[in-house]
Amino acid sequence: MGKSVVHDFFELGAKEDIDGAWDCFADDGVWIAAEGTGPGTTYTKPEIRDLLVKMNDLGKEVRAQGMDGRFEEPVFLVNDTQAVVEWSLRKDDGTVIDRGIDLFTLRDGKITCKDVFRKA
Repeated sequence: MGKSVVHDFFELGAKEDIDGAWDCFADDGVWIAAEGTGPGTTYTKPEIRDLLVKMNDLGKEVRAQGMDGRFEEPVFLVNDTQAVVEWSLRKDDGTVIDRGIDLFTLRDGKITCKDVFRKA
């Protein structure tokens, strides 16, 4: 498979292109965060842009503390309609602080769901 919307999402996010990353989501797209009550917090497309701004700011704070996020290459499943991305938060010495996976559901070149599963 060639470059996908999942690759675009991470590349645009790394460039701090909030609008570009936000545009990777379908109009009915959702982002299900691991944090929150019940099975997490669900953000709809209109809310995802603000979440991306918050995540970008959080990333800057984390890097200032000598840590950074690592995102592995996506693994595509089910005829490329889903992708899994392993991620971790690490100290500069490589120590893993947090880890998890993002399960993406894709349709027509857009992300319809980014579901975050986290292990602390």
